[in-house]
Amino acid sequence: MNCEEMRFLSKTLTSEWLFKAKVVYLVLSKDTEKAIELISQHYKISKPKLKVGMPKRHSKKLACYVAKKQMIHVSRREILYNPHVILHEFYHHLRNVTSTQKGLEKHADKFAADYLKAYKIIASYYDEKDRDK
Repeated sequence: MNCEEMRFLSKTLTSEWLFKAKVVYLVLSKDTEKAIELISQHYKISKPKLKVGMPKRHSKKLACYVAKKQMIHVSRREILYNPHVILHEFYHHLRNVTSTQKGLEKHADKFAADYLKAYKIIASYYDEKDRDK
């Protein structure tokens, strides 16, 4: 990252980016429950439950959201620490409790990607700052 990009980032780091980066960091740090609690509070919605083990009709997937139970299911414990999967499924929960429309897969992917992008930008910014010391 060059100096001009660094100056731009330092001016544009927003609380929203920092929040998104924190959520991703928590998932990567194996504190998914805390991440889900934080993001649920942020959107002012109920917190979905997390469960290792898939419902029968979804057994071949990595994860799924079951609206009736407001539960994110993951196929294996390691998936609980995959921020893209967790945020993708959280998006389905968000859409379920805030709207009559169901979340499209492409929108769920974009939601997760936005959080991951914020994390990468923030991490890159702080890595550069540490190297400049």
